[in-house]
Amino acid sequence: MSNGAGGLVDKLKNLYQNNPKLIRIAIVVVVALVIFSYAALEFTSRPGFCVNCHEMKPAFDQWKTSVHAEVTCYDCHMEPGIVNLLTHKIKAMKELYLHFTVYNKPNPPKIHAKELKPINEACGKCHSFKRELSFSGDLRVPHELHIQKGLQCPTCHSRVVHGAPEDRKPKMEVCLTCHDGKKAPDRCGVCHTKKAVPDNHKKSNWLQVHGQTSKTMNCGKCHNWRPDWCMSCHKKKPQSHLVLWRTNHGKHAGQGCKACHLPNFCMRCHGIPPLE
Repeated sequence: MSNGAGGLVDKLKNLYQNNPKLIRIAIVVVVALVIFSYAALEFTSRPGFCVNCHEMKPAFDQWKTSVHAEVTCYDCHMEPGIVNLLTHKIKAMKELYLHFTVYNKPNPPKIHAKELKPINEACGKCHSFKRELSFSGDLRVPHELHIQKGLQCPTCHSRVVHGAPEDRKPKMEVCLTCHDGKKAPDRCGVCHTKKAVPDNHKKSNWLQVHGQTSKTMNCGKCHNWRPDWCMSCHKKKPQSHLVLWRTNHGKHAGQGCKACHLPNFCMRCHGIPPLE
């Protein structure tokens, strides 16, 4: 042991021998502070405590009924580490001031959420990125590949905790923001293991006959993900209507017009129903 270290030990021994009662009290106080600080951090990190000051009542209620009800806010919304925890606690003191002053008034201002979005590392503490299939077994979802492409978990699972029950599963619209045939493949078989494009959809006359065929096919088996699926096409005017249609439409009258127009549509201009 070096002289410097030995001298320090001797000084500590002398200090203790000369003030044993004071040193014991100091040790007890330090231990008590450590225990109290840990207990305070643990208690104030619980969602039930957070909701007392943070203006997050709807999000809190949704969290309570989700499959993540046993996961705390900090587990998802904060990067791990004691330094990050303490830093957040200091910043959160502002919430106390706002809660008892600004947001406690009759007409509080609109609140803009500033919470940290969950990062993949936070989700990875509990979830495996090796997963390939959905719980139903119908969807092929290579999570690891999506992460390698730079996607963050909340890109697809944004409503898994703070959303209405019917919104917690990713919607197909979310998938199609990337699976548009350009950024990522849009073929049914790329993701769906039990659904494929029916053979009649591949025929050249499918657009002409699909309306009649829909009376005998269960279109909802594949297209029920979007209630207004048909409107994605039917709200657009046919190509034939775009060039000199007002001049030429008479010769086409009766050729499938009823698919979109009621008989009295023609009467608005002509005063008579169209010929069958």
